[in-house]
Amino acid sequence: MTNPESLDPALAELGDRLRAAMASAGLPSTDPGFERPRQAEHGDWASTVALRLSKEARRPPRDIAAALVDGLDLPALVESVEVAGPGFLNFRFAHAWHEQLVRRVLADGDSFGRFETDEPETVNLEFVSANPTGPLHMGAGRWAATGDSIAALLEAEGHRVVREYYVNDAGEQVRRFGESVVLAHRGLELTDLHYRGAYVAELAAELAAQHGPVLFEPRPGDAAAPEPHAVGAGHNGATLVDDEVEQAAADPRVEPGVAARVGPLAVAAMRTHIEQTLHGMSVDYDVWFSEQSLHDSGAIVTAVDQLRDAGHTYEQDGALFLRTADKGDDKDRVLVRSDGRPTYFAADCAYILDKWSRSDRLLYLLGSDHHGYVARLHAVAECLAIPRDSVEVRIGQLVNLMRDGEPVRMSKRAGELITLDEVLEDVGVDVARYHFLRQGLDTQVDFDLSVVSEQSMENPVYYVQYAHARIASLVRTADERGFDPGKGDQADLSMLTHEAELALLSAMGRLPQTVAEAADLRATQRLARYAEDLAGTFHRFYTECRVLVDDQDLARARYWLARAAKQVLANALALLRVSAPEHM
Repeated sequence: MTNPESLDPALAELGDRLRAAMASAGLPSTDPGFERPRQAEHGDWASTVALRLSKEARRPPRDIAAALVDGLDLPALVESVEVAGPGFLNFRFAHAWHEQLVRRVLADGDSFGRFETDEPETVNLEFVSANPTGPLHMGAGRWAATGDSIAALLEAEGHRVVREYYVNDAGEQVRRFGESVVLAHRGLELTDLHYRGAYVAELAAELAAQHGPVLFEPRPGDAAAPEPHAVGAGHNGATLVDDEVEQAAADPRVEPGVAARVGPLAVAAMRTHIEQTLHGMSVDYDVWFSEQSLHDSGAIVTAVDQLRDAGHTYEQDGALFLRTADKGDDKDRVLVRSDGRPTYFAADCAYILDKWSRSDRLLYLLGSDHHGYVARLHAVAECLAIPRDSVEVRIGQLVNLMRDGEPVRMSKRAGELITLDEVLEDVGVDVARYHFLRQGLDTQVDFDLSVVSEQSMENPVYYVQYAHARIASLVRTADERGFDPGKGDQADLSMLTHEAELALLSAMGRLPQTVAEAADLRATQRLARYAEDLAGTFHRFYTECRVLVDDQDLARARYWLARAAKQVLANALALLRVSAPEHM
C-alpha cells in the first residue's frame, strides 16, 4: 500500500519528527502508520504506532503514546497532538496547512492527486477480451469501464499500464462464425450450433459490399477440409469450451474452404465493431493481441518445449499434460492432444509467457463465471517460473439489466442479450460508466435503465457533475459582474474559517490518499464515493457561504476555494474517465 507520507510534504515532515521521538524515547523505529480518522473531530491524521510498538517494547500503548508526545517536536503546520482511546495519536493540522492545500491545487492543476510511487511497475492489464464473434453485450460494459479506470488510477500512482485485449481469432469458433455468416448470406437457416442474430446477416452484407458476392462462392479446392486449430473461447467470452472437446462437424451446406476464407474476415470485421463500441465508451486499448499470431510465430511450440524441459509435463494416452494439479489447479491440463494438435490451454501458456516478457505485473479482470481460471493462471505462472504474486486476478460479479424493475432480455438488433451499444445510446456514456464504477467488483450490479438515466440530483453522476458545473457558473457570474479575484497565491485564505469552508478544505485534501487507496485496492468505488462526498460538501458550502460578498478579501478567498474545489472534482472525474461539464 502507498505510504501516506509520500503524498503530503507536511505529513512526511511529521513522520520524520515522530521517528525522532521514537529514538528519543528509546523505542524501535517503525512506520508511523498514518491514517485518516473516521470522525472529523478526531483530527486530520492519526497514528497507531504506539499500539504496534506495545508488544515489542513491553509497555502499555498509552504510556508509549504519552512518551512520544512528550518528545515530539511538532512541525509548524501541525497545530496539536493528543492521545486518544487505547493509544492512538491524533494530529490536528494548522489552518496554514489548508491554505497551502488550496495553493497547491491551483498550482498543480490537472496533476493534483497524481504522484510517483517508490516502486513503479509496467502493468499489463487485460480486460473485456470477449470473443470477436458478436457485438459486446451489456456485461462487457462493466469490465470496460472498470478496467479503464483502474488503468487510469495505476497511471496516477506512477505505473506504466498497457491496456490489452486478447483477440480469440483462432480455432473452432472462427470456422463456425464463418459458416454462420455464409449461411446468412445465402439466406439459409442457422442451427443451434451457429451464431445467430440480426448482426450476422448485417455482417454478411458488410463483407459482401467490401469484397463482392464472389467471397461467398466456392472456388477450386474449397471442398477440402481446413487444418484444424485448438478449440478456444475468450477469457470473458460467452462460451467456454473444454480443452479436450473435439471440433463440431462442419455444416454440409457450407464448403469448408469458403468457411475458412470468410471466418477470419468476419472476425476481423467484428473486432473493428468491438473497437468502435469501446472507443465510443472512451475506452481505447494499447494492444490488440491476436491469438492466431501465437500459432503463426511458433510461440506455442516454444512454450510447450519450455514446460517440457522444466519437467512439468507428462504423457498419457498419447496426449501431453501439464502438472497443474500439483500447483493448486483442480486437475492437470492437456497441452497437446493425442493427434498432435495444441489445446487452447497451450495457447494460453504461450500468451502468458509473451505478456510476462513485456511486463512486471499481469493483471486480469474476469467475470464470476471464471473463478476456476484463477488457479489455472497461477499454476501456469509457477510452471513458467513467473512469480505467483506477479499474476493478479480480480473477479467481478455479473450485471442484471432491468427497466422499471423488470429484467430486460431481448435486443432490438442482436435478437439475444441487449448490446452495449444500445445501452450507451439509451443512457449515455457518463451515466453507464459511473454506475458501474461506484460498485465494488464483488457486488452484483442491478442496472435499471429507467433509474440510472434519470437526469436529477438523485442520480449520483449528475449530482457530482452538477457541482462542477455550478462552480463553472459561479466563475462566469463573477466575470460578468466584473469581479476582480486577484491571484490565488495572494488571496487571504486565513479568512476561510466557517465550518462549511473547513469541511470543504478537508474533503479536498483527501484526494491523493483516496487515489492511492483506490489504485492499490483496484477499487474504483472508493474514488466515485469520494467524488460524491466532495460534491455534497461543496453544495453545502455554496448554500451556507455566499461567495461574491461585499467584503472583497473574503470574496476572493471563497472564490479561489471554489476554483480549487472545481479542479479537485475535475481530477477525480478524469480518473473515473467521466466528463466534468461546464454547463448542465
